[in-house]
Amino acid sequence: MGDIYFERLQAGAAAWEATNPLEGGDAELIMRLLAPREGEATYVAPEVSTRDEVVAVSGDECRIRVYCPPARRPDRPALIWCHGGSFFSGDLDMAEADAVAREVSARADAVVISVDYRLALGIHFPSLHDDVLAVFDWVVDRADELGVDPERISLGGASAGGNLAAGAALALRDRARLQPASTLLLYPLLHPVLPVPSDELAGKIARLSPMLRPSPDLVQTVVENYIGMPAVDAPAYAMPGVANDLAGYPRTLFLNSEYDGMRASAEAFATQLRAVGVEVVELVEPDVYHGHLGRGGAAPFLHSVQVMADWLRGLDGEGAA
Repeated sequence: MGDIYFERLQAGAAAWEATNPLEGGDAELIMRLLAPREGEATYVAPEVSTRDEVVAVSGDECRIRVYCPPARRPDRPALIWCHGGSFFSGDLDMAEADAVAREVSARADAVVISVDYRLALGIHFPSLHDDVLAVFDWVVDRADELGVDPERISLGGASAGGNLAAGAALALRDRARLQPASTLLLYPLLHPVLPVPSDELAGKIARLSPMLRPSPDLVQTVVENYIGMPAVDAPAYAMPGVANDLAGYPRTLFLNSEYDGMRASAEAFATQLRAVGVEVVELVEPDVYHGHLGRGGAAPFLHSVQVMADWLRGLDGEGAA
């Protein structure tokens, strides 16, 4: 018998992919958002040193790719980075993984560890979550070898990867070991049911076609495929937005996409963090829809990776840029 949650996901994804991105929305806006942007066609990511490693986790293994600047020094910041893909797709070579890691490593003079977490293709939480925790421990244990300041190790990710980074940070808060210096959450999904958007965001979403604003049912299907249970039963480490207590969570950078229904989740989580005194910086990348880090070379991509790099450089006790 197949996995019921994965079967539902396959059906929902197939129906979504069959829709026309221009139908049911503001065609002029959608064509502008989808159009190729200057710099994309000729983009080449920076050259930095890379190597692949394998991290043991829960009787299995997780592959990672380590990005290092050319000149070695002992006190660099580090970013453990998780790509997106709705928890069931993506790899280390996609732009949201490889290009982002190269740019941030070069711009921040940082070590970036990109996580090839196991995908939810018939497996569920906590497998993907455990991969990120295992990679954090791997980096902490090898901080000297990597030339990393253990007090400047951050967790970050985009979309589903932002969820995994946030969930790992919450779990690490509850452990006695070293805590992450910060989290960098780019257009993350953090709640099992999307919160009600602000009037401003609702107006933006209404102009998108169904393909660019996945339905609440599809979002719920994606969530349930990840957690392997009904969305209403989601544990906090899987969906940090349902946590009862966020005190002690690390300072956090949110970088959202302007035309993105997922922004409601990030904005709600930012409000939850501020309510318990967590330092939050919340930014919106204008004139883009969900997943803009997948468009390497475009101006929004380049601006976002620079914001990330500035944030990491600021984790030296002087505050983030």
